[in-house]
Amino acid sequence: MTEASQGETRPPDGRGFLQSQVGMLLTTVLVVGLGAVAVVPWLLSSPERMARYAAAALPQLQGDVTFGSVRLGWAGPMTFDDVRIVPRDGSAAPVRIRRIVGSHGLLAMLFSGGDLGQIRVEGLEADVVYDSQRRSNMATLFPPPARPAIGGAEVAGGPRRSPVRLRLDVEDAIVRIAGPWSPEPWVSDPIQVRAALAPAADAAHSEWTIEPVQLLTDARLEPGVAQGVLAYIAPVLADATRTGGRFSLRLDGARLPVGEPAAGTLAGRLSMHEVVLGPGPLAVNVLQSLPLTLPPPPAILFADEANVDFRLADRRVWHKGLEFGLPLAKPGQRLDVESSGSVGLDDGSLDLTLRLPIPVDLPQDRPLLAALSGKQVSVGITGVLGEPKVVFDGSIKAAAGDVLADFIDNIRNRPRPAPAPGSDLPSAGEPTGGDLTAEQVIDLVGGVLDEVAKRRAERRAAEAANPGTVPPRRGGLLRRLAPPAQPGEEIAP
Repeated sequence: MTEASQGETRPPDGRGFLQSQVGMLLTTVLVVGLGAVAVVPWLLSSPERMARYAAAALPQLQGDVTFGSVRLGWAGPMTFDDVRIVPRDGSAAPVRIRRIVGSHGLLAMLFSGGDLGQIRVEGLEADVVYDSQRRSNMATLFPPPARPAIGGAEVAGGPRRSPVRLRLDVEDAIVRIAGPWSPEPWVSDPIQVRAALAPAADAAHSEWTIEPVQLLTDARLEPGVAQGVLAYIAPVLADATRTGGRFSLRLDGARLPVGEPAAGTLAGRLSMHEVVLGPGPLAVNVLQSLPLTLPPPPAILFADEANVDFRLADRRVWHKGLEFGLPLAKPGQRLDVESSGSVGLDDGSLDLTLRLPIPVDLPQDRPLLAALSGKQVSVGITGVLGEPKVVFDGSIKAAAGDVLADFIDNIRNRPRPAPAPGSDLPSAGEPTGGDLTAEQVIDLVGGVLDEVAKRRAERRAAEAANPGTVPPRRGGLLRRLAPPAQPGEEIAP
Protein backbone atom coordinates (compact mmCIF):
# COMPACT_ATOMS: atom_id res chain seq x y z
CA MET A 1 0.00 0.00 0.00
CA THR A 2 1.39 3.45 -0.91
CA GLU A 3 1.68 6.39 1.41
CA ALA A 4 -0.93 8.25 -0.59
CA SER A 5 -3.37 5.49 -0.19
CA GLN A 6 -2.64 5.26 3.52
CA GLY A 7 -3.30 8.96 4.09
CA GLU A 8 -6.68 9.02 2.43
CA THR A 9 -9.76 9.59 4.73
CA ARG A 10 -12.78 7.42 3.95
CA PRO A 11 -16.14 9.19 3.99
CA PRO A 12 -18.51 8.12 6.80
CA ASP A 13 -20.99 5.34 6.06
CA GLY A 14 -24.58 6.77 6.06
CA ARG A 15 -26.16 3.59 7.43
CA GLY A 16 -23.80 3.44 10.40
CA PHE A 17 -24.45 7.07 11.24
CA LEU A 18 -28.22 6.49 11.28
CA GLN A 19 -27.87 3.48 13.49
CA SER A 20 -25.79 5.38 15.96
CA GLN A 21 -28.33 8.20 16.11
CA VAL A 22 -31.22 5.79 16.67
CA GLY A 23 -29.24 4.05 19.36
CA MET A 24 -28.61 7.31 21.15
CA LEU A 25 -32.30 8.21 20.88
CA LEU A 26 -33.42 4.86 22.26
CA THR A 27 -30.94 5.15 25.07
CA THR A 28 -32.23 8.60 25.88
CA VAL A 29 -35.84 7.44 25.80
CA LEU A 30 -35.00 4.45 27.98
CA VAL A 31 -33.20 6.63 30.51
CA VAL A 32 -36.05 9.14 30.56
CA GLY A 33 -38.64 6.35 30.79
CA LEU A 34 -36.79 4.68 33.64
CA GLY A 35 -36.52 8.01 35.34
CA ALA A 36 -40.21 8.65 34.90
CA VAL A 37 -41.06 5.20 36.16
CA ALA A 38 -38.80 5.71 39.14
CA VAL A 39 -40.30 9.09 39.93
CA VAL A 40 -43.98 7.96 39.80
CA PRO A 41 -43.90 6.40 43.29
CA TRP A 42 -42.16 9.49 44.54
CA LEU A 43 -44.85 11.72 43.04
CA LEU A 44 -47.64 9.59 44.44
CA SER A 45 -45.99 9.47 47.86
CA SER A 46 -46.65 13.17 48.42
CA PRO A 47 -49.39 13.54 51.11
CA GLU A 48 -50.72 16.70 49.46
CA ARG A 49 -50.87 15.14 46.00
CA MET A 50 -52.51 11.98 47.38
CA ALA A 51 -55.13 14.18 49.11
CA ARG A 52 -56.00 15.73 45.72
CA TYR A 53 -56.32 12.26 44.17
CA ALA A 54 -58.64 11.22 47.03
CA ALA A 55 -60.82 14.30 46.50
CA ALA A 56 -61.14 13.48 42.80
CA ALA A 57 -62.03 9.84 43.57
CA LEU A 58 -64.65 10.80 46.23
CA PRO A 59 -66.51 13.80 44.79
CA GLN A 60 -69.57 13.22 47.03
CA LEU A 61 -67.54 13.41 50.26
CA GLN A 62 -68.29 16.63 52.14
CA GLY A 63 -64.82 16.74 53.62
CA ASP A 64 -61.12 16.34 52.88
CA VAL A 65 -58.95 13.24 53.28
CA THR A 66 -55.55 14.07 54.74
CA PHE A 67 -52.45 11.88 55.06
CA GLY A 68 -49.58 12.16 57.49
CA SER A 69 -47.25 10.15 55.23
CA VAL A 70 -47.53 7.99 52.10
CA ARG A 71 -45.12 5.30 50.88
CA LEU A 72 -45.67 3.67 47.48
CA GLY A 73 -43.47 1.45 45.33
CA TRP A 74 -43.67 -0.57 42.15
CA ALA A 75 -42.98 -3.85 43.92
CA GLY A 76 -43.39 -3.23 47.61
CA PRO A 77 -46.57 -2.73 49.68
CA MET A 78 -48.19 0.69 49.96
CA THR A 79 -48.54 2.34 53.36
CA PHE A 80 -50.60 5.33 54.49
CA ASP A 81 -50.11 6.72 58.00
CA ASP A 82 -52.31 9.08 60.04
CA VAL A 83 -55.29 9.20 57.68
CA ARG A 84 -58.12 11.55 58.63
CA ILE A 85 -61.43 12.64 57.15
CA VAL A 86 -61.89 16.32 58.01
CA PRO A 87 -65.32 17.96 57.48
CA ARG A 88 -65.29 21.19 55.54
CA ASP A 89 -67.47 22.89 58.17
CA GLY A 90 -64.52 23.03 60.56
CA SER A 91 -65.76 20.38 63.01
CA ALA A 92 -63.49 17.70 64.45
CA ALA A 93 -62.46 14.76 62.27
CA PRO A 94 -64.97 11.95 62.88
CA VAL A 95 -62.78 9.27 61.28
CA ARG A 96 -59.11 8.68 62.09
CA ILE A 97 -56.92 5.77 61.00
CA ARG A 98 -53.48 5.13 62.37
CA ARG A 99 -52.26 3.08 59.38
CA ILE A 100 -53.46 1.50 56.13
CA VAL A 101 -51.28 -1.19 54.58
CA GLY A 102 -51.88 -2.68 51.12
CA SER A 103 -50.36 -5.95 49.94
CA HIS A 104 -49.94 -4.93 46.26
CA GLY A 105 -47.45 -2.54 44.78
CA LEU A 106 -48.18 -0.32 41.77
CA LEU A 107 -47.00 -2.93 39.25
CA ALA A 108 -49.28 -5.63 40.65
CA MET A 109 -52.23 -3.22 40.59
CA LEU A 110 -51.64 -2.35 36.94
CA PHE A 111 -51.32 -5.95 35.77
CA SER A 112 -54.33 -7.13 37.86
CA GLY A 113 -56.75 -4.67 36.30
CA GLY A 114 -57.54 -2.66 39.43
CA ASP A 115 -57.17 -5.32 42.14
CA LEU A 116 -55.74 -3.57 45.18
CA GLY A 117 -55.16 -6.86 46.99
CA GLN A 118 -55.45 -7.21 50.75
CA ILE A 119 -55.94 -3.94 52.63
CA ARG A 120 -55.31 -3.92 56.39
CA VAL A 121 -56.72 -1.05 58.46
CA GLU A 122 -55.12 -0.54 61.87
CA GLY A 123 -56.25 1.78 64.68
CA LEU A 124 -59.50 3.06 63.19
CA GLU A 125 -61.46 5.42 65.46
CA ALA A 126 -64.91 6.71 64.55
CA ASP A 127 -66.80 9.39 66.49
CA VAL A 128 -70.52 9.32 65.63
CA VAL A 129 -72.56 12.24 66.97
CA TYR A 130 -76.39 12.28 66.82
CA ASP A 131 -78.74 15.21 67.23
CA SER A 132 -82.19 15.07 68.86
CA GLN A 133 -83.72 13.88 65.56
CA ARG A 134 -81.24 10.97 65.35
CA ARG A 135 -79.35 12.52 62.43
CA SER A 136 -75.65 11.75 62.63
CA ASN A 137 -72.58 13.63 61.51
CA MET A 138 -71.77 10.67 59.26
CA ALA A 139 -74.95 11.24 57.25
CA THR A 140 -73.85 14.82 56.68
CA LEU A 141 -70.33 13.78 55.76
CA PHE A 142 -71.39 11.03 53.36
CA PRO A 143 -74.62 12.23 51.69
CA PRO A 144 -76.12 10.07 48.94
CA PRO A 145 -75.14 11.10 45.41
CA ALA A 146 -77.66 13.09 43.38
CA ARG A 147 -79.28 12.04 40.12
CA PRO A 148 -80.82 14.30 37.49
CA ALA A 149 -83.98 16.01 38.67
CA ILE A 150 -87.30 14.28 38.01
CA GLY A 151 -90.34 16.54 37.95
CA GLY A 152 -88.28 19.40 39.35
CA ALA A 153 -87.16 17.44 42.43
CA GLU A 154 -83.71 15.99 42.88
CA VAL A 155 -83.63 12.34 43.92
CA ALA A 156 -80.93 10.22 45.50
CA GLY A 157 -78.55 8.43 43.15
CA GLY A 158 -78.40 4.68 42.87
CA PRO A 159 -75.60 2.14 43.22
CA ARG A 160 -72.54 2.58 41.01
CA ARG A 161 -69.62 0.57 39.69
CA SER A 162 -66.22 0.87 41.38
CA PRO A 163 -63.04 0.71 39.25
CA VAL A 164 -61.17 -1.26 41.93
CA ARG A 165 -61.51 -4.50 43.84
CA LEU A 166 -60.07 -5.28 47.26
CA ARG A 167 -60.27 -7.40 50.41
CA LEU A 168 -60.46 -5.46 53.67
CA ASP A 169 -59.39 -6.38 57.20
CA VAL A 170 -60.31 -3.87 59.93
CA GLU A 171 -58.50 -4.62 63.17
CA ASP A 172 -59.34 -3.24 66.63
CA ALA A 173 -61.65 -0.47 65.50
CA ILE A 174 -63.15 1.75 68.22
CA VAL A 175 -66.54 3.46 67.80
CA ARG A 176 -67.72 6.30 70.04
CA ILE A 177 -71.39 7.33 69.95
CA ALA A 178 -72.57 10.61 71.46
CA GLY A 179 -75.88 12.43 71.50
CA PRO A 180 -78.21 14.56 73.60
CA TRP A 181 -79.27 11.55 75.70
CA SER A 182 -76.13 11.40 77.83
CA PRO A 183 -73.25 13.76 78.72
CA GLU A 184 -70.70 10.98 78.13
CA PRO A 185 -70.25 9.08 74.84
CA TRP A 186 -70.66 5.33 74.58
CA VAL A 187 -67.37 3.63 73.69
CA SER A 188 -67.25 0.20 72.05
CA ASP A 189 -64.83 -2.62 72.66
CA PRO A 190 -62.34 -3.30 69.81
CA ILE A 191 -64.23 -4.44 66.70
CA GLN A 192 -62.93 -6.72 63.95
CA VAL A 193 -64.49 -6.66 60.46
CA ARG A 194 -63.72 -8.62 57.28
CA ALA A 195 -65.14 -7.34 54.00
CA ALA A 196 -64.60 -7.36 50.25
CA LEU A 197 -65.33 -4.90 47.46
CA ALA A 198 -66.20 -6.46 44.10
CA PRO A 199 -68.78 -6.29 41.28
CA ALA A 200 -72.26 -7.53 42.23
CA ALA A 201 -73.73 -10.67 40.69
CA ASP A 202 -75.42 -8.69 37.91
CA ALA A 203 -72.17 -6.74 37.27
CA ALA A 204 -74.24 -3.54 37.04
CA HIS A 205 -72.71 -2.09 40.21
CA SER A 206 -70.16 -2.91 42.90
CA GLU A 207 -70.96 -3.88 46.46
CA TRP A 208 -69.35 -4.41 49.83
CA THR A 209 -69.77 -7.94 51.19
CA ILE A 210 -69.27 -8.18 54.96
CA GLU A 211 -68.54 -11.56 56.50
CA PRO A 212 -70.49 -12.85 59.52
CA VAL A 213 -68.93 -11.54 62.71
CA GLN A 214 -69.67 -11.12 66.41
CA LEU A 215 -69.36 -7.35 66.58
CA LEU A 216 -69.93 -6.88 70.32
CA THR A 217 -70.09 -9.28 73.26
CA ASP A 218 -71.55 -8.34 76.64
CA ALA A 219 -71.23 -4.61 75.98
CA ARG A 220 -72.72 -1.96 78.27
CA LEU A 221 -76.15 -0.72 77.18
CA GLU A 222 -75.82 3.03 77.59
CA PRO A 223 -78.12 5.80 76.27
CA GLY A 224 -75.90 6.77 73.34
CA VAL A 225 -75.86 3.38 71.61
CA ALA A 226 -79.41 2.52 72.72
CA GLN A 227 -80.97 5.68 71.26
CA GLY A 228 -78.75 6.22 68.25
CA VAL A 229 -78.38 2.66 66.92
CA LEU A 230 -80.30 -0.05 68.77
CA ALA A 231 -83.63 1.82 68.78
CA TYR A 232 -83.95 0.93 65.09
CA ILE A 233 -83.78 -2.76 66.06
CA ALA A 234 -85.77 -2.50 69.33
CA PRO A 235 -88.06 0.58 69.07
CA VAL A 236 -89.11 0.30 72.74
CA LEU A 237 -85.65 1.71 73.54
CA ALA A 238 -86.47 5.04 71.87
CA ASP A 239 -86.44 7.86 74.45
CA ALA A 240 -86.52 5.42 77.38
CA THR A 241 -86.16 7.36 80.62
CA ARG A 242 -83.51 4.99 81.97
CA THR A 243 -81.22 2.46 80.32
CA GLY A 244 -79.34 -0.32 82.08
CA GLY A 245 -77.96 -3.75 81.36
CA ARG A 246 -75.71 -5.32 78.75
CA PHE A 247 -76.10 -6.53 75.19
CA SER A 248 -74.38 -8.47 72.42
CA LEU A 249 -74.58 -7.77 68.70
CA ARG A 250 -73.98 -10.33 65.97
CA LEU A 251 -73.89 -9.68 62.23
CA ASP A 252 -74.81 -12.62 60.01
CA GLY A 253 -73.53 -10.96 56.85
CA ALA A 254 -74.31 -7.96 54.66
CA ARG A 255 -74.33 -6.79 51.05
CA LEU A 256 -74.13 -3.01 50.70
CA PRO A 257 -74.13 -1.37 47.23
CA VAL A 258 -71.43 1.21 46.58
CA GLY A 259 -72.98 4.67 46.56
CA GLU A 260 -76.19 3.63 48.33
CA PRO A 261 -75.48 1.33 51.29
CA ALA A 262 -78.92 1.95 52.83
CA ALA A 263 -80.44 0.09 49.87
CA GLY A 264 -78.49 -3.06 50.74
CA THR A 265 -79.34 -6.06 52.87
CA LEU A 266 -78.00 -7.36 56.15
CA ALA A 267 -79.14 -9.60 58.99
CA GLY A 268 -78.12 -10.22 62.57
CA ARG A 269 -79.19 -10.76 66.15
CA LEU A 270 -79.36 -8.40 69.14
CA SER A 271 -79.17 -10.21 72.49
CA MET A 272 -80.30 -8.46 75.69
CA HIS A 273 -78.66 -9.43 78.99
CA GLU A 274 -80.58 -8.37 82.13
CA VAL A 275 -81.84 -5.18 80.47
CA VAL A 276 -84.11 -2.86 82.47
CA LEU A 277 -85.53 0.36 81.00
CA GLY A 278 -87.50 3.28 82.26
CA PRO A 279 -90.81 3.48 80.33
CA GLY A 280 -90.54 5.47 77.11
CA PRO A 281 -93.25 6.92 74.86
CA LEU A 282 -94.07 3.59 73.21
CA ALA A 283 -94.89 1.74 76.44
CA VAL A 284 -96.69 4.71 78.01
CA ASN A 285 -98.85 5.39 74.94
CA VAL A 286 -99.87 1.74 74.65
CA LEU A 287 -100.94 1.50 78.30
CA GLN A 288 -102.82 4.79 78.16
CA SER A 289 -104.68 3.66 75.06
CA LEU A 290 -105.80 0.30 76.44
CA PRO A 291 -109.29 0.26 78.05
CA LEU A 292 -107.84 -1.35 81.17
CA THR A 293 -106.75 1.84 82.98
CA LEU A 294 -103.28 0.46 83.73
CA PRO A 295 -100.82 3.00 85.14
CA PRO A 296 -97.36 3.37 83.55
CA PRO A 297 -94.97 0.82 85.08
CA PRO A 298 -91.83 1.90 86.92
CA ALA A 299 -89.69 -0.19 84.57
CA ILE A 300 -89.70 -2.32 81.43
CA LEU A 301 -88.14 -5.75 81.87
CA PHE A 302 -86.54 -7.95 79.22
CA ALA A 303 -85.88 -11.64 79.61
CA ASP A 304 -82.39 -12.44 80.85
CA GLU A 305 -81.42 -13.71 77.38
CA ALA A 306 -83.85 -12.01 75.01
CA ASN A 307 -82.84 -12.47 71.36
CA VAL A 308 -84.11 -10.11 68.67
CA ASP A 309 -83.52 -11.10 65.04
CA PHE A 310 -83.22 -8.17 62.65
CA ARG A 311 -82.58 -7.49 58.98
CA LEU A 312 -82.18 -4.52 56.65
CA ALA A 313 -84.31 -4.54 53.49
CA ASP A 314 -86.14 -1.91 51.44
CA ARG A 315 -84.40 0.83 53.45
CA ARG A 316 -86.13 -0.38 56.63
CA VAL A 317 -84.86 -2.31 59.67
CA TRP A 318 -87.18 -5.25 60.37
CA HIS A 319 -87.29 -7.14 63.68
CA LYS A 320 -89.06 -10.09 65.27
CA GLY A 321 -88.78 -11.86 68.61
CA LEU A 322 -88.68 -8.64 70.65
CA GLU A 323 -90.42 -9.45 73.96
CA PHE A 324 -90.59 -7.32 77.08
CA GLY A 325 -92.73 -7.17 80.21
CA LEU A 326 -94.63 -4.34 81.88
CA PRO A 327 -94.92 -4.98 85.65
CA LEU A 328 -98.44 -4.66 87.08
CA ALA A 329 -99.52 -3.64 90.58
CA LYS A 330 -99.67 -7.20 91.91
CA PRO A 331 -96.19 -8.47 92.86
CA GLY A 332 -94.86 -10.94 90.30
CA GLN A 333 -97.55 -10.07 87.76
CA ARG A 334 -96.67 -8.49 84.42
CA LEU A 335 -98.15 -7.72 81.04
CA ASP A 336 -95.98 -9.39 78.39
CA VAL A 337 -95.64 -7.63 75.03
CA GLU A 338 -94.32 -9.09 71.78
CA SER A 339 -93.19 -6.63 69.11
CA SER A 340 -92.59 -7.16 65.39
CA GLY A 341 -92.40 -4.83 62.40
CA SER A 342 -90.02 -2.29 60.91
CA VAL A 343 -88.45 1.14 61.35
CA GLY A 344 -87.55 3.41 58.42
CA LEU A 345 -83.81 3.90 58.15
CA ASP A 346 -84.12 7.37 56.60
CA ASP A 347 -86.95 8.90 58.65
CA GLY A 348 -87.47 6.62 61.68
CA SER A 349 -91.07 5.88 60.66
CA LEU A 350 -92.76 3.07 62.60
CA ASP A 351 -94.82 0.17 61.28
CA LEU A 352 -95.15 -2.18 64.27
CA THR A 353 -97.55 -4.72 65.70
CA LEU A 354 -97.65 -5.30 69.47
CA ARG A 355 -99.32 -8.44 70.81
CA LEU A 356 -100.46 -8.41 74.43
CA PRO A 357 -101.71 -11.63 76.06
CA ILE A 358 -103.89 -10.53 79.00
CA PRO A 359 -102.80 -12.36 82.20
CA VAL A 360 -105.15 -15.11 83.40
CA ASP A 361 -104.93 -14.08 87.06
CA LEU A 362 -106.20 -10.51 86.87
CA PRO A 363 -108.03 -9.17 89.97
CA GLN A 364 -111.46 -10.80 90.35
CA ASP A 365 -112.98 -7.74 92.03
CA ARG A 366 -113.24 -6.13 88.61
CA PRO A 367 -115.55 -8.30 86.49
CA LEU A 368 -114.51 -6.72 83.22
CA LEU A 369 -110.82 -7.45 83.77
CA ALA A 370 -111.65 -10.93 84.97
CA ALA A 371 -113.64 -11.53 81.79
CA LEU A 372 -110.69 -10.41 79.63
CA SER A 373 -108.28 -12.75 81.44
CA GLY A 374 -106.51 -15.13 79.09
CA LYS A 375 -107.44 -13.26 75.91
CA GLN A 376 -104.88 -11.77 73.49
CA VAL A 377 -105.19 -8.34 71.95
CA SER A 378 -102.97 -6.55 69.47
CA VAL A 379 -102.37 -2.94 68.53
CA GLY A 380 -100.59 -1.26 65.66
CA ILE A 381 -97.92 1.40 66.14
CA THR A 382 -97.29 4.17 63.60
CA GLY A 383 -95.60 7.57 63.88
CA VAL A 384 -91.85 7.90 64.28
CA LEU A 385 -89.24 6.90 66.84
CA GLY A 386 -89.88 8.83 70.04
CA GLU A 387 -93.40 9.86 68.91
CA PRO A 388 -95.38 6.63 68.44
CA LYS A 389 -99.11 6.53 67.67
CA VAL A 390 -101.36 3.65 68.73
CA VAL A 391 -103.80 2.20 66.17
CA PHE A 392 -106.29 -0.47 67.26
CA ASP A 393 -106.72 -3.32 64.80
CA GLY A 394 -110.05 -4.67 66.06
CA SER A 395 -108.80 -7.35 68.45
CA ILE A 396 -109.75 -5.32 71.54
CA LYS A 397 -113.20 -4.68 70.12
CA ALA A 398 -113.60 -8.40 69.43
CA ALA A 399 -112.50 -9.30 72.95
CA ALA A 400 -114.86 -6.72 74.45
CA GLY A 401 -117.68 -8.02 72.24
CA ASP A 402 -117.10 -11.53 73.57
CA VAL A 403 -117.27 -10.18 77.11
CA LEU A 404 -120.51 -8.36 76.35
CA ALA A 405 -122.05 -11.46 74.76
CA ASP A 406 -121.09 -13.63 77.75
CA PHE A 407 -122.48 -11.03 80.13
CA ILE A 408 -125.83 -10.84 78.34
CA ASP A 409 -126.07 -14.62 78.15
CA ASN A 410 -125.53 -14.83 81.89
CA ILE A 411 -128.13 -12.14 82.66
CA ARG A 412 -130.85 -13.47 80.42
CA ASN A 413 -131.38 -16.05 77.75
CA ARG A 414 -134.39 -14.47 76.05
CA PRO A 415 -134.91 -11.13 74.26
CA ARG A 416 -135.60 -8.35 76.73
CA PRO A 417 -138.52 -5.94 76.41
CA ALA A 418 -138.17 -2.51 74.91
CA PRO A 419 -136.43 -0.02 77.21
CA ALA A 420 -138.23 2.85 78.86
CA PRO A 421 -138.31 6.18 77.03
CA GLY A 422 -135.04 8.06 77.42
CA SER A 423 -133.03 4.96 78.24
CA ASP A 424 -129.55 4.70 76.71
CA LEU A 425 -129.56 0.89 76.69
CA PRO A 426 -130.12 -0.90 73.38
CA SER A 427 -133.66 -2.21 72.81
CA ALA A 428 -134.61 -5.76 71.93
CA GLY A 429 -133.19 -6.71 68.59
CA GLU A 430 -130.85 -3.71 68.47
CA PRO A 431 -127.21 -4.70 67.76
CA THR A 432 -125.01 -4.67 70.84
CA GLY A 433 -121.61 -4.86 69.13
CA GLY A 434 -122.08 -3.85 65.52
CA ASP A 435 -120.79 -0.35 65.00
CA LEU A 436 -119.75 0.27 68.61
CA THR A 437 -116.12 1.10 69.15
CA ALA A 438 -113.99 -0.89 71.57
CA GLU A 439 -114.15 1.91 74.11
CA GLN A 440 -117.95 2.16 73.89
CA VAL A 441 -118.33 -1.58 74.36
CA ILE A 442 -116.01 -1.52 77.35
CA ASP A 443 -117.84 1.45 78.87
CA LEU A 444 -121.22 -0.22 78.35
CA VAL A 445 -120.18 -3.47 79.97
CA GLY A 446 -118.35 -1.74 82.78
CA GLY A 447 -121.28 0.60 83.46
CA VAL A 448 -123.76 -2.25 83.65
CA LEU A 449 -121.56 -4.24 85.99
CA ASP A 450 -120.87 -1.25 88.21
CA GLU A 451 -124.57 -0.41 88.40
CA VAL A 452 -125.51 -3.97 89.27
CA ALA A 453 -122.90 -4.08 92.02
CA LYS A 454 -124.06 -0.72 93.36
CA ARG A 455 -127.73 -1.75 93.55
CA ARG A 456 -126.88 -5.05 95.22
CA ALA A 457 -124.80 -3.23 97.83
CA GLU A 458 -127.65 -0.81 98.53
CA ARG A 459 -130.11 -3.66 98.94
CA ARG A 460 -127.87 -5.54 101.36
CA ALA A 461 -127.33 -2.38 103.39
CA ALA A 462 -131.08 -1.74 103.59
CA GLU A 463 -131.79 -5.31 104.66
CA ALA A 464 -129.10 -5.15 107.32
CA ALA A 465 -130.46 -1.87 108.70
CA ASN A 466 -134.14 -2.97 108.70
CA PRO A 467 -134.42 -6.75 108.98
CA GLY A 468 -137.76 -8.16 107.88
CA THR A 469 -138.82 -5.14 105.87
CA VAL A 470 -139.88 -5.26 102.26
CA PRO A 471 -136.89 -5.12 99.90
CA PRO A 472 -136.37 -1.75 98.25
CA ARG A 473 -137.98 -1.14 94.87
CA ARG A 474 -135.83 -2.16 91.93
CA GLY A 475 -134.40 0.59 89.86
CA GLY A 476 -135.20 1.03 86.22
CA LEU A 477 -131.93 -0.57 85.12
CA LEU A 478 -132.47 -3.83 87.02
CA ARG A 479 -136.11 -3.96 86.00
CA ARG A 480 -135.08 -3.80 82.35
CA LEU A 481 -132.40 -6.43 82.82
CA ALA A 482 -134.66 -8.85 84.72
CA PRO A 483 -136.16 -11.67 82.62
CA PRO A 484 -139.93 -11.46 81.97
CA ALA A 485 -142.08 -13.07 84.64
CA GLN A 486 -143.25 -16.60 84.06
CA PRO A 487 -147.01 -17.35 84.15
CA GLY A 488 -148.19 -17.28 87.73
CA GLU A 489 -144.97 -15.62 88.96
CA GLU A 490 -145.36 -12.52 91.13
CA ILE A 491 -143.65 -9.39 89.96
CA ALA A 492 -142.11 -7.14 92.58
CA PRO A 493 -143.54 -3.62 92.59
